[in-house]
Amino acid sequence: MTERFLPFKTDGVLEAVASKSYLQRALAIAALANGPTLLRNYNMSSDAIAAQNIISCLGAKIRRNERLHIIPGKPDFSEDIILDADESGLSLRMFSFVAALYNKVIQISGKNSLLKRPIKPLVDALLQCGVQVKTTNGGLPIVICGPITKNKIELDGSFSSHMLSGLLIASPLLEHDTEIIVKNLVSRPYVAMTLNIMRQFGVNVENNNFRKFYIKGRQKYIGQEYVIEGDWSSAANFLVCAAISGKIEMTGLNQNSLQADIKIRDILVDFGAHIKIMNNFISVSKRHAKPFTTDLTDSPDLFPPVVVLAAAANGKSVIIGTKRLIHKESNRFDTLMSVFTKLGVKMQAEDNELHVFGNGYLNGGEVDSFNDHRIAMCSAIAGAIAKSDIIINNADVVKKSHPSFFDDLKKIICN
Repeated sequence: MTERFLPFKTDGVLEAVASKSYLQRALAIAALANGPTLLRNYNMSSDAIAAQNIISCLGAKIRRNERLHIIPGKPDFSEDIILDADESGLSLRMFSFVAALYNKVIQISGKNSLLKRPIKPLVDALLQCGVQVKTTNGGLPIVICGPITKNKIELDGSFSSHMLSGLLIASPLLEHDTEIIVKNLVSRPYVAMTLNIMRQFGVNVENNNFRKFYIKGRQKYIGQEYVIEGDWSSAANFLVCAAISGKIEMTGLNQNSLQADIKIRDILVDFGAHIKIMNNFISVSKRHAKPFTTDLTDSPDLFPPVVVLAAAANGKSVIIGTKRLIHKESNRFDTLMSVFTKLGVKMQAEDNELHVFGNGYLNGGEVDSFNDHRIAMCSAIAGAIAKSDIIINNADVVKKSHPSFFDDLKKIICN
């Protein structure tokens, strides 16, 4: 699919799409709970569909209408259990630990970009837990056979927080208590998100400054009605678009959210946008366009829209945390450099930083998404400061997180 955006301005009202990060975690926990769960405000992204398919393979029954109705069940081990994470890194890593709750062989695989992403950190983490793991020539699919036997586990959190989230979700259901020691943890807010959902489903974890966790075994998740909050990651694109070209009002965003990408509010303030915040509501409008410095180590998904914001500023902006971009749906650092260099932005990489020399506009042109949903999104909002059309090839990858993204963007475009 190809999308074309003429230079545009923004003005309108949008409701934020539901967070896939919250939804995937809630689906995993609901499938392990005692009793049914009703999930409200869900987003049928391909990552969320992958998580639903996985819990179905693990025995859960799902009814889909205005709410997702999840009834937990047990896997049928009379047949081979094969879990397909599609292109979702979170589903692959989180559900590997859920699969390790069973003393049975379970295979986990994925598709397309996920097959190219490193598997060794996940394998090492599972082995640390005493789980049997077999790879396919060092990659996917992997075969896992639990249970998790270790009661004191050390994890390296420098690659991703997904493994820790998966282990935290699984640990309360073990027969023994578990102590987890974590070194070099990245994306701490995502672990806070996991702990928050676990607590709301009735499970407690003792957290010592995100370095050491103590989890009592034989706990139970309690099924309940749970509302998935709006997604700051997707919303950041619309908020940036307004800050550089007009105005927007967005509802459905928790202003006290634990999501890492709520950081976009602070970045927009530093950029000079006019911001008004109320409960569950934010408005952003164009005012100044000042260069800024920000550290996105814990919120790497913000890099694409923030590069657009930096291009709209007048002067050098510094974005820290580029090392977190290598192992995404694409090598997101390389793709950002490729796309925005083509659109006329001067950029310079220095160690763990990206220096963007903005001058307030972009050239138009034809770019590719590199099969990365966030590259497709930021290329679209770049049209707000482009001198001519921006054409995006392979644009349908937005279905991974926000299937209605282009339709929503077109609702707020005015010329």
